[in-house]
Amino acid sequence: MEIGLKLKQIAAFTKRDFFSWTTYKTAMITQFINIFIGVFSWGVRAAYVQKPVLEMYGSDYVSFLVVGIAIGNLIMPLVQGMERQLNPWTLETILMTGISTTVFVIGNVMWRYIFSVFTFIPYLLIGIYVFGATLNVNVATTIVAFAISAAILMGLAMISTGVRIVTKSRDPITWALNILQNLFSGIAFPVVYLDTIFFPGISTISWLLPQTWVYHLCRLAMLTNPSLLDPTIQIQLFKGLIFAVILFPIGWKIFEWGVRKSKREGTLGWY
Repeated sequence: MEIGLKLKQIAAFTKRDFFSWTTYKTAMITQFINIFIGVFSWGVRAAYVQKPVLEMYGSDYVSFLVVGIAIGNLIMPLVQGMERQLNPWTLETILMTGISTTVFVIGNVMWRYIFSVFTFIPYLLIGIYVFGATLNVNVATTIVAFAISAAILMGLAMISTGVRIVTKSRDPITWALNILQNLFSGIAFPVVYLDTIFFPGISTISWLLPQTWVYHLCRLAMLTNPSLLDPTIQIQLFKGLIFAVILFPIGWKIFEWGVRKSKREGTLGWY
């Protein structure tokens, strides 16, 4: 019964956000136009710099970027939703409503996530049929890779949120990791190229960043068709799992600590 009620609450939040989105017709139309312009702009740039990405994934650059977009559309909205909904500006209101924090976050994220999934479809279709992207997906491995990646990123999001609830400003640890991510985590190029651009061995830094494993595991799963029974992919998944097992519980504890401390000091609603 309680589960059914929570599902109805999540559905109500989703319905509210959908109708709110469709109310603003001009914004809705321009959003669709921006999506398709963005798809072709991305595709043209990717095709222009097209080169093999053989060292790690045995693929091409367009396919490499398509998987990066998949991560951005299928995993990142969960993390971004948590950061946006659980913060010093909203948390006091959430606790006053009587709705569980989990239901509030999922409900407010659900429509954005559904929309994000739909916006990935044109990227996928145009990437494949216009720009020649080739995906070699193993479904089971992809599900595991996405689950590990989501746990890693949600752990980081909870760490950031817990600290922000107390300090009312961005925490320096997550800020530093995000700065390093832009250069070292392989968002737009394989991390092994860092050894060529700078000096041999510098890519070692990349493998110490949790975000690197998000992109690496998803690209292995979607570009190389690896079986879960393959010892090589098992080792890679296990390495990523170590980050997830460490970061997710730490993130949860820091989030709980931030809420308790703010309640105790009476600063929960301050910003």
